[in-house]
Amino acid sequence: MIKFSLQRIAEHAPYELLLSGNDFTFRTDLGIHYSVGFNKEDIVLGGCGTYQLIIRKIEEARSPYDPKVEATILAIVDEFFRSNLEVLLYMCDTSDGREESRHRLFLTWFEHYAEKQRFTICQAHAEVEGEGLFLCIVIDNRNPRLQAITTDFTESAALLTEGKP
Repeated sequence: MIKFSLQRIAEHAPYELLLSGNDFTFRTDLGIHYSVGFNKEDIVLGGCGTYQLIIRKIEEARSPYDPKVEATILAIVDEFFRSNLEVLLYMCDTSDGREESRHRLFLTWFEHYAEKQRFTICQAHAEVEGEGLFLCIVIDNRNPRLQAITTDFTESAALLTEGKP
């Protein structure tokens, strides 16, 4: 199980969070309920554990842009890296055809938020069973296995995108 300091997250997250296992939930000022979780994956990159970041809107309600949602999610992600040197995997949902927009949004959040030299981000796009799949891993540059992780990801992504390493 990964470690978190709920107190540290609360210092930076504008929305009040509830923690259950590796999942956080919060409700916005407009009543939209979100879940942010980390699922342990069977994927090992460079000998390092991998956790998939899962961001879900519990209700399917459309909502206007809310910078407090972004700040809350990024406070959770920041704490993930402060307390763990694991790999964060982000794959965009393809169920509604908006995966490319989600991918761009996630990367934009990181560009605005992240200290320039703190993270390495690797991306890949693949067609799997006729659907576009956007993959992204984020690694804290303090991770001693950084080079092995990026090499494994690059080789695995090449298998998906080209069918060969």
